[in-house]
Amino acid sequence: MFYFLTFIFELLGIVAKNPIIQKIALFSFFFGLVTFSVDFFASKVTNEFANVSQILVIASWFGFLNALQIVFNFLITGFIVKQILAFIRG
Repeated sequence: MFYFLTFIFELLGIVAKNPIIQKIALFSFFFGLVTFSVDFFASKVTNEFANVSQILVIASWFGFLNALQIVFNFLITGFIVKQILAFIRG
């Protein structure tokens, strides 16, 4: 049983050293974290749109603000992962 666990952990170590697997793992983790944060703050702001401007209400209705959230999620997450991997390599 011990040898089986050792073999599994060795395989995980080999896979974890692969740079593509590192990027996928870090990107998925931080994308979820950033998406949660952006959605949380966006939900706080969207309640006040009716008081601010009719244009923001229309933009929200057409989905423009949701598209901006997705773009910001990818940009922020890509930057975070790039910086972490550069730090690890350096």
